[in-house]
Amino acid sequence: MVDLALDSDFSVFLNDRNELGTVNGRSEFEQSVRVMTTHLMYSSVIGESNPNEIKNRIRLQISRVAQEHDRLDDISEIDIERSTEDPNTFDVRIRYQSDSITEFGVSE
Repeated sequence: MVDLALDSDFSVFLNDRNELGTVNGRSEFEQSVRVMTTHLMYSSVIGESNPNEIKNRIRLQISRVAQEHDRLDDISEIDIERSTEDPNTFDVRIRYQSDSITEFGVSE
C-alpha cells in the first residue's frame, strides 16, 4: 500500500520533486501507528488517570494497526513508558524481529 506522507504536524508536504510525498511498507505502517495512537489519545484516553490503562490501550491500538498492515509477526516487543521529560507523554518503542527499533512519543 501507499499513503500520503505526513510531517510531524500531520500535514502533507511536497517532496524534492515538488510532488506530494508518499510512504509505503514499514514507513507507512509506522506513520499509521503514530496517527492512530494520537487519535486514540485525543478521542478516548483524555481524562483517564490510570497510566497502566493508557499503556494497555496504546499497546492494543498498535497491535490492531499491525494486524491491519499484516505486520503483527514482524514485531517482537512493544514497550510503553511515561516520559521522564513530559508527564503528559508516553514514549513508545516498537522492536522488530530484525532487532531494529522505532521510537516516538504520544501525548495526552
